[in-house]
Amino acid sequence: MSSVTPYVMVDSAETYGDFLKSVFEAEVSNVLRLPSDPDRVMHAEARIGTGVVFFADSGAHGERCLTSPSEPVHVQLWSTVPDADAVHARAVAAGATSAQEVIAQEDGSRMGCFVDPFGTLWWVSTTQPNVA
Repeated sequence: MSSVTPYVMVDSAETYGDFLKSVFEAEVSNVLRLPSDPDRVMHAEARIGTGVVFFADSGAHGERCLTSPSEPVHVQLWSTVPDADAVHARAVAAGATSAQEVIAQEDGSRMGCFVDPFGTLWWVSTTQPNVA
């Protein structure tokens, strides 16, 4: 069996973990701090429902695959949640920018997205039965 786990490099892993906790009610664990600089996180994990996101502080000089862009975002994550409207609202209250309000889809689901303060685009969706 194969799987994939996103690994997000940010400018403040501590703040990113707090954001994930407040928006997605994530459980943050396995926080490993850099021995030479305990304010920096070299690895952490956030469980969101049944999925996991790894995250860490970027290098001292911003080393990561790409710098954080303002347009377009270089990472998009999709999350199926019990209440997309509530998650979207909590994200905006926590400093995210709404990219698309949560709206009803033809299949009865609700979907929207936001860019978190770290440059990641999050799509949130709630699956609802299609009522005919």
